[in-house]
Amino acid sequence: MIQPDRGGTLLALAVVSLLLFAPLGPVVWWWAQKDLDAMAAGRMDAVGRPSTLWARGLSMAATLLLMMMLIGISIALISMI
Repeated sequence: MIQPDRGGTLLALAVVSLLLFAPLGPVVWWWAQKDLDAMAAGRMDAVGRPSTLWARGLSMAATLLLMMMLIGISIALISMI
């Protein structure tokens, strides 16, 4: 049985992770990659593939921003010592 795609949901979560809540980025990235693998294997409907690809890209950007933010906070905290 083919699962329905979650492209729209993933895209919405990726936008939220990019704009509001960066820690959600790695989770959405993992989830989108899992869905893309299922689509490639034929276990999931591939209609949402473009949305899922966009979600993966946006969540990668959110993850990068999260890492830069954590590095910046770490540098700021270390410089206070």
